[in-house]
Amino acid sequence: MKSLRWRLAFWFGSGVLLVLIVFAAVTYHVLDLELRQKHWQRDYPNHPDWTLHGSYSEEEVNDVLREFIQTAATYAIPLCLLAVLIGLGLARKSLRPISELNQQLKAIRAPTLSNRIQLSEPDPDFQTLVHHINDLLERLGKSFSDMSEYAAKVAHELRTPLTILRLKLEQAGERIPPELAEELHTELHQLTHIVGQSLLIAKAEQGRLVAKAGVFDLAATVREAVSDFSLVAREQGRPVEFQGLDSAPVSADAGHIRQIIHNLLTNALKHGQGPIQLELRQVDLRTELTIRNQVRHPDNPAADTLGLGLRVVQTLSELQPGLEYKHRRNAGVYVVQLSLPAAGEGIQPVPAPPVPKPAFDART
Repeated sequence: MKSLRWRLAFWFGSGVLLVLIVFAAVTYHVLDLELRQKHWQRDYPNHPDWTLHGSYSEEEVNDVLREFIQTAATYAIPLCLLAVLIGLGLARKSLRPISELNQQLKAIRAPTLSNRIQLSEPDPDFQTLVHHINDLLERLGKSFSDMSEYAAKVAHELRTPLTILRLKLEQAGERIPPELAEELHTELHQLTHIVGQSLLIAKAEQGRLVAKAGVFDLAATVREAVSDFSLVAREQGRPVEFQGLDSAPVSADAGHIRQIIHNLLTNALKHGQGPIQLELRQVDLRTELTIRNQVRHPDNPAADTLGLGLRVVQTLSELQPGLEYKHRRNAGVYVVQLSLPAAGEGIQPVPAPPVPKPAFDART
């Protein structure tokens, strides 16, 4: 019995049952004494000479006590059930502030750590709990804000030296061997990509990244991503397969959705094996994109969450009001589902803004 409500109701019903048992036992004992040890006398006012004296027989005493036990048991069971129901109602009413508290805590995210818990419950114990929780949120919010601001400043400051290094590498020209120049370009590109991803996460956590909803063709965005990633996947001998809708207008931030798809495909290339399958379909009034690939380490679930890619996906997904993002592992297959609200008919989609191509051969 894990539910606190049911535990409270059980103990309330058990308490009522114990009271009834004690009351019945005391009454039984007193009644036994009255019937067995005391004699009775009966007078008749209309006949002063008539006076009867006597006592109950053993059979009569047993009959009276048996009837008392049966009557007590008959009423005790319904009363206990009623007590459990009453206890459940009282527990539900008493724990209502905790349910309200849980709902408010559930709604708090990293960008909303400044929100405070408010309860209409006047009970001082609940108010003390709310006060301590708000103090904790204030300390967490300050620490998180300082850390996020520091991360954003570091990521922003790193962009300048990286740009300088890239320009110096380009100016070096033939003085650097081609193989070394290519490796340096790759590492610089990857470092720039990591800095950009970190800065994006920091902005989102600070609430400075806002989704701009618009209508665009998700099918065209997916086909473009498949075309780009097929070139890289071909070097690994892995096909990128796409099937589904030819056109799928959806309502969301086109740039964010394109970034999400690129990060998911990058993650599939780095941590997966075999073909990468994409399926786009219509389900009721929503458009669902499913991405499947086999994982390289089926016995290591932590391999699915390496790097910044999925962190960015999670961050951008939370900014989209109508987006549902799900992922799961099943028999060594990693499955990601994106569900977006379909756009209304007659609305012309706008082209999605370009997203910088991520570096596929580096480790994040």
